[in-house]
Amino acid sequence: MYNRKILILLFSLLSVAMLAIGSFYDHRLEFQGINISIILSFLYSILVCYIFYSVNRFELDFLKIIQYIFFFLAIFFGIALWVFYGVNDYGIMKLLDFILITVPISILISQIFRREDVKILLNILFGISLILLLVSLFNIGALISSRTGVMGGGPIVLSRWLGLGALFVFFYEPLKKYRFFLFPIFIIVALLTGSRGPFYAIVLVMAFYLYLNFRRLFWRSVFTVSVIISLFFISGIHERFFEIKTVSRVFMNVQTDGYNQSTEGRQILIETSLNQIIENPLGVGLGNWQQFADKKSFLVSHKPPLNYPHNIFLEIFCELGIVVGLLFIVYIIIISLKSLFYHIKNQNNKLLQLLFYIFAYLLFNAMISGDLSDSRLLFVFMSLLSIKELKNANNL
Repeated sequence: MYNRKILILLFSLLSVAMLAIGSFYDHRLEFQGINISIILSFLYSILVCYIFYSVNRFELDFLKIIQYIFFFLAIFFGIALWVFYGVNDYGIMKLLDFILITVPISILISQIFRREDVKILLNILFGISLILLLVSLFNIGALISSRTGVMGGGPIVLSRWLGLGALFVFFYEPLKKYRFFLFPIFIIVALLTGSRGPFYAIVLVMAFYLYLNFRRLFWRSVFTVSVIISLFFISGIHERFFEIKTVSRVFMNVQTDGYNQSTEGRQILIETSLNQIIENPLGVGLGNWQQFADKKSFLVSHKPPLNYPHNIFLEIFCELGIVVGLLFIVYIIIISLKSLFYHIKNQNNKLLQLLFYIFAYLLFNAMISGDLSDSRLLFVFMSLLSIKELKNANNL
């Protein structure tokens, strides 16, 4: 038992490190001539291989079967379609990140994790979020003046982790006593990164939470927030607020009445993705979305170039085909409905509640920005939600 706890702790630490880095090698993580990512990747690989070898029997249920079939078909079609549509470095890196990080971590979590193991993983994830918050506060000047990240990551990744930390503080029972202090700090710093996706995802999750649990309070909250926003604009305070460059970027749609370059770019991403699905229903291979886009000139001229549709559903349908895309939708629907059912049925199940709202947050993020590699935490939380033991009430 003691050895198992150490093994789970090491696996959780190394897995979170790999999920945070996002790849086996990152040139930005070099210290004194030593690349930390290589060391972490080496240790992670050895431990994952050892755990897979140590598992005597893999348990299967309907949800796990759907997960494994999706992983298999995503990898198979991702590689097979390269034969017909070509391959590029971006596609190879995306496939390697998926095979080496997302898939093994997700499978092992769904197979070997117990309730107490989930808590260990959650504590480590929150620890990363808290560290990023502290580092961001020390670099608050850089955040306000320009869109920057910390510790080698970009502003969107930083904002996602800060949003994750905000949800931990709000829903995780051991941290709720710090809710009124830390929650607004996480949100404000996330806002200062200038990344819209994670901020709007938090707003949607909190609105969904209020509607699901406090119907009357929800409409009162909508009315109260509407009055506050109206006073905010009538008083003219918003003009000084929007003087902060990064904050202004988050609310650029408000400032331009919904019309701006980014909004128009999103429309082009959707249009070119839908056209590609119609023209190539079986997919074009991982990393090839831009190559076969009908508006490639716009995507290439964009700074930085747009290599994916910024929506995980469109990305999977375009690059892996309608078979894998439909299977992914089925997987998402089953996870969502089962989690929502158990959440409504067992209001005292605080751990399942936390996992459900973080899953919703990550899913909203994946529908707004990022590619398949950036959605690795989404697959991890889908695996956590598939653990049968977590359906028991009062298990936090």
